[in-house]
Amino acid sequence: MNGDMTRISRESYRKATVEALTVREAVDFLEREAKVRTLREKLEKFSKGRDLSKLLVAGLLEHHPDMKKDSVERRVRGWLKPEPGHSIKKQDAIEVAFILELDVDEADEFVTLVSEERLHWRNPDEIVYIFALQNGMSYQTAVKLAGQMEGILSQVQETRELEEDSFTPMIRSQLSQLSTVEELQDYLLHAVGRLGRCHNNAYQMFLDMMDALENPEIDEVEADMFGEERLTVRDIVREYFYEDNVLYAKSNARKTQKGKAGEEEWCILTKIQESIASSWPDEIAISRMKSRKMDVSRKILILLFLATDEEWKETGEDVFEDMYRRMNDMLGLCGFSTLDPRVPFDWLIIYCMCVTDILDMDDRMHRIFNEMFGMDPKAGGKA
Repeated sequence: MNGDMTRISRESYRKATVEALTVREAVDFLEREAKVRTLREKLEKFSKGRDLSKLLVAGLLEHHPDMKKDSVERRVRGWLKPEPGHSIKKQDAIEVAFILELDVDEADEFVTLVSEERLHWRNPDEIVYIFALQNGMSYQTAVKLAGQMEGILSQVQETRELEEDSFTPMIRSQLSQLSTVEELQDYLLHAVGRLGRCHNNAYQMFLDMMDALENPEIDEVEADMFGEERLTVRDIVREYFYEDNVLYAKSNARKTQKGKAGEEEWCILTKIQESIASSWPDEIAISRMKSRKMDVSRKILILLFLATDEEWKETGEDVFEDMYRRMNDMLGLCGFSTLDPRVPFDWLIIYCMCVTDILDMDDRMHRIFNEMFGMDPKAGGKA
């Protein structure tokens, strides 16, 4: 299962799955011992032995001749600091892939490592750059080409109707056969209705899992005893997305930063807490995802998978291994990176999945989020 991991990743994975840490010990490990992969390490993996600082500075100055050298050097120094917490946006990671002279497969691996999301072959913001990487073009040529195709790509509109030929593998297969600008332009003219910034597989799975929570299947006996229970989105956020822990802590941290709350130490999120709580789903995000005004996030898919998974009931032994494999299959199918034990949120998920009795997983999830983030004193949920 972990044969392709580095030594450090294997050790972090072992901590989550073998050592039987208590919840308190698990939080201590994340905060004090976990070797979170830095942006510098991610860049070095693809540097091919070259001087990263010189390479990145020269590349950025070539791409942006209007930028001051001091400003670019300061930016690159921030990227290369040997501590976690530094990141770059996905579009910037694509630009860096050109500077590193990566082919399209290497660029896909690099962008996934940096952003946790694979190159999106349907996305009008990325498709021209993918074509350029695929055909060995420079970043400047890609920018110019994107400008030429802007009129076509501006017609892309997100739709809630999912058609079979609009899924990424089909479009990737078609796009990978194009080698000239004329072929690209002709393809985009005919494919514009099938493009979109949101992941279709992720959207379909998101809808299915949300429906399973909002409208659970119950038999007649359960219906007579408990009634036909229906969960609201707010119920789901509170119970399965740990609103009273994560979102409560984020809210208090924002108030502290604005000076509207006391300066209690627990109001300031640590780097690990920030990493885990970043882009945490709330009611507004769920509404925007449903209406396709926002792409379905990797975190919400993982949390929904744990909340709705039923296949473990039929697997018997090796429940963790089976669930781990199926979650990774889902993430890969949806265009996201698989679970990485050197990412704090992923480590926490792996730890919570690895229980003696799978029925204890929900309790472990509640306890670790409560231990890490505390709980809203007004909440009436689990502590």
